[in-house]
Amino acid sequence: MLKYFTEDELKCPSSGEVKLAEGFGEKLDQLRDTLGFPMRVNSACRSDDHVEWLLTRGYPASRHSFHLIHNSKYGTDTCAIDVHIPNSRYRFLLMGLAIKDQWTVGVAKSFLHLDRRVDYTNMDPIVYVY
Repeated sequence: MLKYFTEDELKCPSSGEVKLAEGFGEKLDQLRDTLGFPMRVNSACRSDDHVEWLLTRGYPASRHSFHLIHNSKYGTDTCAIDVHIPNSRYRFLLMGLAIKDQWTVGVAKSFLHLDRRVDYTNMDPIVYVY
């Protein structure tokens, strides 16, 4: 499938399905290659049922998330990933590379959300904080 990421890492925890938007996997592999360090996946593909499960437990999930498989609002499949951040230096390096390459970056204490909304919508890339 991809050079740096396994299907098991990317699958939805509820449905087991992996469905990436066309070209997203290649962009993800390019980012990982440029970074030169492993990227531990916290979350990638999500079904509607999994988003509902997250919301009922108080997680800051969105019903229109770019993590969604079959996102009806944006007409795309999964084009987002959450990456575990082990330390501040790693956060700095990954954020810098992602921003330079037009990824949207969501900053949380222990992870970075990265998405390619710029490729699948008319939305510009942004940086936001959880």
